[in-house]
Amino acid sequence: MPTLETTDGKPVEIDADEVNAKFRAAMDGDAGPAEQAPPKRQPRPPAEDAKPRTRTAPKAEKSRTADKAAAPVKDDYTEDAQNFVGAVWTVAASIPVTQPYALVVENGSDALVKSLAEGAKHNATVRAFVSSGESSWILGLASVGIGMGLQAFQLMRDPELRAQAAAVTREHLKAAIGAKGLDIREASNDGEAVPAAA
Repeated sequence: MPTLETTDGKPVEIDADEVNAKFRAAMDGDAGPAEQAPPKRQPRPPAEDAKPRTRTAPKAEKSRTADKAAAPVKDDYTEDAQNFVGAVWTVAASIPVTQPYALVVENGSDALVKSLAEGAKHNATVRAFVSSGESSWILGLASVGIGMGLQAFQLMRDPELRAQAAAVTREHLKAAIGAKGLDIREASNDGEAVPAAA
């Protein structure tokens, strides 16, 4: 058995038999009643003294489209769906990367138009895309963005094309500044300022 020491290093003697005897005596002592009674409940106040519960009505949720009056639901959205699918096809067919997939839209256009027309009758989100013209600007913006991105990617890959584009941009910049009546000069190879070529 390890010996215990005080903080100053003196050994502490413990009589194990005495400690065990005290522990057994404590455990064998009066444990109290076999079951403890639950706490007493407070009596409820009489009904006439009870305060009435006040319930606050839930706040009405504000619609996100509260400013806009909801358009009435039409009986047929086929024409709107055809215009939407046609716009999607036009965008896909206009971009070289998505041109092969435009054929998928074209081949499934009849089923897609029917599904969108039926969905627009029952769902406000589909209806907004198909009938309100909200989708046209999104599709147009996507088309322009993808086209510009592809052009930029092509310029990044081709240093010669990039140099040609930069030269054209410089000429356009000179023309734009010259149109405002400003004197345009550029540095020559020997460092002298010379008028820009017309």
